[in-house]
Amino acid sequence: MDRTREADTERVGDPHGAAFTAALAGMVRGHKLTVTMLSETRFKVSAGPGSRALEIEARPRQDDGDRWWFCWSGTVWLCEADNPTDALVQIKGALRQVGADRGVSWVAS
Repeated sequence: MDRTREADTERVGDPHGAAFTAALAGMVRGHKLTVTMLSETRFKVSAGPGSRALEIEARPRQDDGDRWWFCWSGTVWLCEADNPTDALVQIKGALRQVGADRGVSWVAS
């Protein structure tokens, strides 16, 4: 079961994070990937039933002036949230990877 993290509570209702997340989730769906929304700013993406999944999140990045960024598993920064195409490319590449031993933090689906 997914536990709510303290930092997530701070972002609930933030229209910027929700808009960035919705835009990326829509792009991901458009590429025939499966998206499961976990919150306004977080979703799980996989290539389909039975495949491994990544957890993608939009969060302000403190070391970049609190600009919104996408990350996976809450720890690996992907790109600035205003560049969803860059995030999509990285997500698709990560989903093609065979396993977690290649530097991708996987979330059980």
